[in-house]
Amino acid sequence: MLKKIILTTTALLLMSGCVTKEIHYQTVPQQTAIELESHTFAGETLSATPQVSLLVNKIKALKSNSAYLEVNAHQNIQVNNFLNIIATPNQAGYLKLIVIDPNGERKLVLPNSIGNGYLNAHQRFQSNNSQFALKATKPTGLHYVVVVFSEQNARMVMQQGMNGYDAIHNDQDFINILQSIKNQRYGKSHISIFPMRIY
Repeated sequence: MLKKIILTTTALLLMSGCVTKEIHYQTVPQQTAIELESHTFAGETLSATPQVSLLVNKIKALKSNSAYLEVNAHQNIQVNNFLNIIATPNQAGYLKLIVIDPNGERKLVLPNSIGNGYLNAHQRFQSNNSQFALKATKPTGLHYVVVVFSEQNARMVMQQGMNGYDAIHNDQDFINILQSIKNQRYGKSHISIFPMRIY
C-alpha cells in the first residue's frame, strides 16, 4: 500500500511540472548594518545618510587629545549667519576646521585666505566675526564640523606623483591624514567632531 502511495505521489509531482533539484548553498558576505547618526536640534531630530554616518564613526574612532583644545560651538545656525566656533589651545599650533555637509561633501573652512589657523598657547579663536567670514551656507540640514589641531602644520593634501590633491574629498585619504595626525606625525594633536544644524 505504501509503495502505491509513493508511486502515485511521484506521478502527480511529475505531471504537475514540479522538478526537484539539488540545493546548493552559497556563502554571501554579510554587510554590517550601519547605525545612522541622529541628533536633535530645537526639538527636531535629524539623521545622517549611511555614507556620512560611516565617515563620522571612523572620525570618532580617531579622536585624539594629546594636545588640549577647549572647543565650544553654537550648533543650531541659520543660513548666512556666522558659524560660532570657539577654540583655545594650551600650546601653540595649527587649527583646522572641516565641514561635512548632509551629502558628505567636505569643505576646509580654516585655514582660508584670511588666516592660516595658527594659534599661540591660550590664544582664543572665535569664528563668529567678519574677520574670518565663516558663514553658514546651504545645503541646510545636518552637518558635522571636524576640529583638528596639531603642533606642526598638517597638510590636508595627498601627494600624487609631482602633484598634490585635496585629500579631504576622498573618504579613505581623509581618514589616512587624520590617522597620521593622531599618530603625532605633526606633534601633539587634537581631533574631534561635532554635529551642527544649518537651517
